[in-house]
Amino acid sequence: MNDINLASHEWWERYKETVNNDPEMQSRGHKKFSDNFYVEIGEERFLIEMGGGKVREVIPNPALNNRWSFGVEGDREAWEEFVQETPPAFNHEIIASHYRSAVRNEDGHLMMRGDNKKIFQNLRPFQRALDLMRVAHNNGGG
Repeated sequence: MNDINLASHEWWERYKETVNNDPEMQSRGHKKFSDNFYVEIGEERFLIEMGGGKVREVIPNPALNNRWSFGVEGDREAWEEFVQETPPAFNHEIIASHYRSAVRNEDGHLMMRGDNKKIFQNLRPFQRALDLMRVAHNNGGG
């Protein structure tokens, strides 16, 4: 169980360590993942700067001079469900959650935004980076 609040500085440090020590991020082509993305948790936005399949930096409240290709948005409750050890149906992975928001117009799910081409070019490592949020949240990092 997690003893650190979701999206706190300590939480993001644990996440960074988890991603950077994950063998899968350094295999199967994931080490080429260098597109920055943002995570919006309710009213808070965090820029995840990626380089070679590793998190270089997490920047809270990115400014206009920061760049990203795409992002994921959702209310805090949707993110808290997503990072549960066993998340509920449709908040267990990004495509299912996005489908519920974008196609079915349901509330309480995550939605991808930004450059669709970049999202799908990077879908596997992007999904892995998001799934590692759950690992960091529940297992204390790597």
